[in-house]
Amino acid sequence: MARGAWRRVLWVVGVGLLGVSAWDGAGGAEGVLRVCADPENLPFTDRTLQGFENRIADLIAQTMGARVEYTWWVTRYLRRMLRNTLLAGRCDIMFGLPYDERFTEELPAVTLTRPYYTTGYALVYVPGRQPSLDKVQSVDALPEGLRVGVWNRTPPQDVLALRGYAHIVTYHPWYPEEVLRDLQAGQIDAAVVWGPTAGFYNKAHYASVFVVRLLEGPDFTWRIAAIVRKDDTALLKRVNAILEQSGSQIRKILDDFGIPHVGTLPSLSPGFGESRPLTASPQFPYEPGMRGALGSHTKAH
Repeated sequence: MARGAWRRVLWVVGVGLLGVSAWDGAGGAEGVLRVCADPENLPFTDRTLQGFENRIADLIAQTMGARVEYTWWVTRYLRRMLRNTLLAGRCDIMFGLPYDERFTEELPAVTLTRPYYTTGYALVYVPGRQPSLDKVQSVDALPEGLRVGVWNRTPPQDVLALRGYAHIVTYHPWYPEEVLRDLQAGQIDAAVVWGPTAGFYNKAHYASVFVVRLLEGPDFTWRIAAIVRKDDTALLKRVNAILEQSGSQIRKILDDFGIPHVGTLPSLSPGFGESRPLTASPQFPYEPGMRGALGSHTKAH
């Protein structure tokens, strides 16, 4: 994958942060899990703790016998956010990053936990309007002639453009409801957007009127993990052990939020680096968790 395309990966699933919590220069206190997170990035995290990553953080902290403290920082530029939060010692873990060794090659001071769910881009449509979509499993199988909404500068747009698809309608990923609004109104026939965001809005705001089905294919399926500082081996070991034991609880959280996810993850040894992610391709289309969608060509400065 080209370097520019990989940087794109670091933009929608990621997490961000906006205020700065108090910090005394030391590591987290005993009994506290200090989380870096975006204050306005539903369905992932927000300041009122209504995101599914907030719930996963609570699950891990409770299992550790700890409470969660947040450092909030808006995450549009991933490296800048990490310099001011995780790498500055103001928080100790961040959720929603791609489980891929190239991520740690770009950011060698951090390490990835084991992945805790698998998701990706989804085909979204109103059942009954376009019966030909019912059997579509990959973007390559989209019938010609449909008006298909995509987020700007994401793999679905790239794939459809390279294919010469005639009716692509682009949207800004920072405003994820726009594409669903137009889909409901019949201004487009289908959308191919980041599954967690589409699934959440479909359930929370549209009474599940859409089909939201994950697609197969290169750059479309991703395993998601958390990151900690590379030298924080004790936290890494504890979090990995909890994630390994908590699959059913995490899947319940995802289902509660309408987040589409794939199957059961294989057993992995603690830590990172045992293999490439189980995806059709190792590319990642956005900064995970950030601004609600895998999208945007924003660079990780």
